[in-house]
Amino acid sequence: MALKSFDELFKLDLTDEVAKRPVKKNSNLTLDYLEWANCIKLLHENGAETVKYGMNKNENNYPCFFNHNGEAPFVSVWVEIDGERYEEDYPVVNGIYVVNQPNQLDINKAKQRGFVKAVAINTGLGLGLWIKEEQVLNNDKEVQKEMNKDEGKSLNDQITKLFAQSLQKVGTKEHLYDMLQSSKDEVSKLYRSNDHSAKKILIGQLEVILNDNVNE
Repeated sequence: MALKSFDELFKLDLTDEVAKRPVKKNSNLTLDYLEWANCIKLLHENGAETVKYGMNKNENNYPCFFNHNGEAPFVSVWVEIDGERYEEDYPVVNGIYVVNQPNQLDINKAKQRGFVKAVAINTGLGLGLWIKEEQVLNNDKEVQKEMNKDEGKSLNDQITKLFAQSLQKVGTKEHLYDMLQSSKDEVSKLYRSNDHSAKKILIGQLEVILNDNVNE
């Protein structure tokens, strides 16, 4: 028996199969999600003969990837259903919070969620849950506020790290501020602000300074 069509799996009633999780710390707002084991069970119940999944490894043979600053961790999951292979990248998060220094448990949870999402996108099974999740995260003001706060902390951490590295390269703070065409007071004010766009510009400037100095 072949796996049911995308439309059939998308319309499958998952009422008795889903679990709930809070969207953020101490929140009464919850989201329905399909656990990886139930996902495998449902695939087999609806026509799949074989279901396999695993993780791609980075250059150090480790199952987690990071951006060029060693941040924004994500996993790369592969899924094979009856010989059809799919891949999906999934961030290492705890609810809406990025896990900047993930342990093995964090990585395994991201692997499982990445598997479920890959199945949803490519087969339709559970896709409605992901659509609903996107709607909640995009429309709930408290969630948006918390996500904005979390991003702000991440950007500040990047600025702190890159500023220290750039300072080592150029020698003095005065020289570094001149290269940034800014001042200590302006950078401090930006650091305390909620202007994420300006923070990203500063991060880009610091990265250019680092790369220029590295290549000299």
